[in-house]
Amino acid sequence: MSEREAKGKIGVKELSPIDIYKLLPRTNCKECGEENCMAFATRVVNREVPIEKCPPILKKELEKAYKQLKEMLKPAIKEIVVGAGERAVKIGGKLVMYRHELTYFNPTAIAIDVTDEMPENEILSRIKRIEEFRYEYIGQILKLDMVAVRSTSNDPDKFKAAVKKVAENTKLPMILCSLNPTVLEAGLMAAPKARPLLYAATKDNWREMAELALMYGCPLTVFAPNNLKLLKSLVKTLLEYGVEDLVLDPGTFAGDGLADTLNNFTMIRRLACKGGDEL
Repeated sequence: MSEREAKGKIGVKELSPIDIYKLLPRTNCKECGEENCMAFATRVVNREVPIEKCPPILKKELEKAYKQLKEMLKPAIKEIVVGAGERAVKIGGKLVMYRHELTYFNPTAIAIDVTDEMPENEILSRIKRIEEFRYEYIGQILKLDMVAVRSTSNDPDKFKAAVKKVAENTKLPMILCSLNPTVLEAGLMAAPKARPLLYAATKDNWREMAELALMYGCPLTVFAPNNLKLLKSLVKTLLEYGVEDLVLDPGTFAGDGLADTLNNFTMIRRLACKGGDEL
């Protein structure tokens, strides 16, 4: 199924190659590697190449057209980059309600955790196992994507030391986990350019977490367990505060709460893909 067909089915803004073509330079310069601008537009609509593969569109005189194209092409669920460099991980970026309706973009990233109360040798051993993990599935080699560093001590110094140790021994992106902004800041000081995912902003600490996200240029998780109304309110507040890269967590509940878990995640995806809700 093409993107146009998928979008027509689920009510997301429909795009055709001609919509893209109208905003391209239309010089058929072939700098993108295609024979002409229409061929390039077709590949862009099908998400086979990013619009940035057209060098002329990045020129200042075409800035307005570039911004229009970026707005047209942005996914219903924003794509968030965690980490920096070649091993950075992309999450989100979903265009459709159900993944079988279009190409499988950004498979779910998997992180394994370490804590700041683990002995150093145990942290190093776990990092090594994370780095070496390989699993073949239908011809693909699956690997682990990230390392989550959790503060179980609530001690800034211990957390800082643990983050430093992880950053020194792997290039995998990190998730820094603590609801205490002071602890989280200590971790960020140990790896100021790593662009980890910060976990998490709540109704009680959102302002301090927002300041950290802005100061260090990091994506921020918004946590409101089993309360989508509060989650939406927090997201709106953080966007207005200037934090744009947000990851939503409505909570994960097992056992009797499994139905709520599935329902919450589905409702968030549905609101974005079918309801056009940017929050």
